[in-house]
Amino acid sequence: MTPPGPRRRFAALFLAYAVAALIVYRPALHGSFVSDDIGYVLGNPWIHELSAENLLAILDPSGPAAKHTINYAPVHLLLHALDWRLFGADVLGHHVVNVVLHALASVLLAALFARSGLGFAAAGAGGAIFLLHPANVEAVAWIFQLKSIAALALACGALLAEPRRPLLASVLFGLALLAKIQAAFALPVAAVWIWLGRPASPRSRTARFAWLAGWLLLLALAWLPEFVAFERGGHATVSEAAGGAERLRSLFALIGRYLGMALTSYGTSAFHQPDAPSSWADPWCLAGLAGSAALTGRAALAFRRRSEEAAWWTWTAAGFLPVSQLLPFLYPMADRYLYYVLPGLIGGLGLAARSALAERAPRSLARPAAALALLVLLGCAWRSSVRADVWRSEITLMLDAAAHYPNGMQANLLRAQSAARRGDADGAAQALRAASARGFDRFMDLDRDPLFASVHDDPRFQAALREVAGRWIAAVEPRSDPTSLELLMLGRAHAARGEWQLAAQSLERALATGGPGSEEARDLLAEVRARQLHEQAQRDAGGSPRGEATP
Repeated sequence: MTPPGPRRRFAALFLAYAVAALIVYRPALHGSFVSDDIGYVLGNPWIHELSAENLLAILDPSGPAAKHTINYAPVHLLLHALDWRLFGADVLGHHVVNVVLHALASVLLAALFARSGLGFAAAGAGGAIFLLHPANVEAVAWIFQLKSIAALALACGALLAEPRRPLLASVLFGLALLAKIQAAFALPVAAVWIWLGRPASPRSRTARFAWLAGWLLLLALAWLPEFVAFERGGHATVSEAAGGAERLRSLFALIGRYLGMALTSYGTSAFHQPDAPSSWADPWCLAGLAGSAALTGRAALAFRRRSEEAAWWTWTAAGFLPVSQLLPFLYPMADRYLYYVLPGLIGGLGLAARSALAERAPRSLARPAAALALLVLLGCAWRSSVRADVWRSEITLMLDAAAHYPNGMQANLLRAQSAARRGDADGAAQALRAASARGFDRFMDLDRDPLFASVHDDPRFQAALREVAGRWIAAVEPRSDPTSLELLMLGRAHAARGEWQLAAQSLERALATGGPGSEEARDLLAEVRARQLHEQAQRDAGGSPRGEATP
């Protein structure tokens, strides 16, 4: 690893990073639980108590915890369980852990930059760019994204340990995979470093590759249950483009958007929903084609020269691969996905700049280069602070997403709320249908949101609510082994549609399954049966019962 002197310097750098990150992320430190935080943290019963039963449920690849989160990532859930034990529902503690762990990942990345030949100052600047990059705000400020930060930190630790401590490196790599499977990027990066014969190691190249075979086995063991859990959620599908040419255009547009965010922070947004490009003349397609050609050419040159750059361009490609739609899934565009791509870009560009300066630039450019780096860091810090402010609440996130994607799900939900405030049930219903077409299926939010109270009982709004609930039913009902919580929500969805018999059947299955949510299922079942009896009495009396109301 690193000798004592450099260790002390990197320890000091970690403290500086942590302080800087806490200042920059201050606007988000009291931000509420939002979006997926509800299912992963606030409403996840398996992390709220560190019992033996919950531990076994979390570790079980086919257990209820993996089904609940639609991911097999036990290290991620155990970290949340530890956070919950320490802080409970106090969001400040959860946010501080994310920020400090992000500082740790950044300093480990700086150590890798230094090992590749960048001086301490340049390596520290590279780590600081990663620390303060605006695209990383989503991964750090969103509580449930603890998995992204932990996986990167563990993977960087594995890469640092690999040359001299192969067992420790293997353990860290395995833990990284069980935090988030995208940590697999470390495997090809380590392979390239071994192929290059760097860094220096007391072990032979053959012995190092033998250990990497173990990493490959760990990846296979972690990937299978993760894929099963993910596919079970119905996400393994193409969201926009269907044909070969359309998918290829979408790929290059995706590359263009990610490169734009990485190099300028332009386009960072909550809840991306870009439209598929309609032609190859789309600006994002053209940017993706140009960027891909430039990066591929530079990577080919690096491999031909057998330079350290090759490992960092490999990192860039491996970090992007999971969202490249090679294995299609819904919503492949998100700020947080750059968390695994940025280190490769920073390392590759940093080494390319060092090479160019060493060959052509006079020493007199050192100070202007340092001044430019400082300006870049200050710009990143300011922009990240602005982005952190977006993560204060669900409504600020919705407003940000709507501003960037006026035809997206969040924009249509805001239109539905605005129409409901005006008492326009028809406008609210139309906006809800538009949101549903972009993926919205959280029918339960429509009952809880007081903004919809004025139009809730209007038949037009009720018809739209039933359609949204139907979308949720279509996603969950095909699952062969639903959890008790999924059955509870299935019962709620059928009740929202006035399908009392189907609601009762789902709730009875939830009670038979047992586990979290049983008490709520029992109470709702009683309401559903009462509604059934009431409607039966109306039919017996010759009345015309309403079937739309929600219990």
